[in-house]
Amino acid sequence: MKTQGKKDMYAIINEMILQKLSEGKAPWRQSWNSFGAPRNYATNKCYRGINTMILAQQDVEYPLYLTFLQVKELGGRLKKGSKSIDVIYWKTLEYEQEESIKRIPFLKYYNVFNISCLEGVDFKLPQQQQHDRLSDCENLLQAMPSPPSILFKGDQPCYNRNTDVVTIPKLENFNSPEEFYATLFHELSHATGHEKRLNRETLVKPTTFGSEAYCREELVAEIATCFLCAETGIGTQTLDNSASYIQWWLQRLKTLLKSDEKLFVRSSALAQRAEDYILARSPD
Repeated sequence: MKTQGKKDMYAIINEMILQKLSEGKAPWRQSWNSFGAPRNYATNKCYRGINTMILAQQDVEYPLYLTFLQVKELGGRLKKGSKSIDVIYWKTLEYEQEESIKRIPFLKYYNVFNISCLEGVDFKLPQQQQHDRLSDCENLLQAMPSPPSILFKGDQPCYNRNTDVVTIPKLENFNSPEEFYATLFHELSHATGHEKRLNRETLVKPTTFGSEAYCREELVAEIATCFLCAETGIGTQTLDNSASYIQWWLQRLKTLLKSDEKLFVRSSALAQRAEDYILARSPD
């Protein structure tokens, strides 16, 4: 993974997010196409965390990507004028301090190309994914280890950390089953932060509506919901994407990013952990 020069990837990612919001779109509510989430063509592994968000913004037919080295290994070549996309990964700096090893993670990036940029390769293209959406959603709910209690009542979905209970209106009260499950995924994403699960700081500490901690936790749940909707094929277009919703996030993210440039990268990583927990999947 050869990197080129130095880029402030935090600034690049944050600019992308704010730009999308300014255009009236929430980047974490980008709907995956019918071929699934972005993945590496050579390894068939899905990208994770913030890389999922970065690559989901690309207007491509097939969400399949390769590094330059992988292009060469396949015997292909890049079309003239092809542009790469920066994705990130973490490296760890280790050093000795007082007879112990200290480890400091730091962000690096490398370049990938969509397969549409290549020629000279006979790609085996994927078939459109076929989902039994409602069955997939139910199976996902069954997979979650030690889930919270779920009460189907009322008209306001919420998660109560003190009682470890998710409350959600009955399915027939929603415009569609997809909206019901997307809402339930959001509340379950909050529940993963409970002390007996992932013990996520933004959930376990007391907070108030609109506070910094509240916004951080909401962002984690929003992104995790996006991942879960993609996993089950129900898309995220079922969720609110109104002007008021966009403006709310635009104002708060501008404030939060002034003091924490790593906000979105960290939130995406926490959202990935939340999704992994619900799916009972070991993180990479």
